[in-house]
Amino acid sequence: MSIQLNKILPLVLGILTGFIGGLQARNAVHKRELLSSRAILANVKHSFQNETPIQDSWIATKPQPFQKFALRTNVYRGGLSRLEDHQLVRYEFTADAKTGSILDLQRVDY
Repeated sequence: MSIQLNKILPLVLGILTGFIGGLQARNAVHKRELLSSRAILANVKHSFQNETPIQDSWIATKPQPFQKFALRTNVYRGGLSRLEDHQLVRYEFTADAKTGSILDLQRVDY
């Protein structure tokens, strides 16, 4: 009995090690799929700066779950303010954490 265990044990340990390593690799790849909040904010600011300079901006550093109808994804929420006709106007946006696409953009009235 101990002879069979000596032959099977390395095989079982190898399979378990491979399985656990695969799970770790999948989790590491999944985490890297998300864009950084700074990169998304820089992209949004660049789009707005084509018209007028940005006065202030912010973005959440951790993605949040988001669902709109059948769409489920992780998003970053942020905002910025700029001068329009000598008045400060604020915008808030929701951006997809994987693609950086703006899913929602709203002008916020004080």
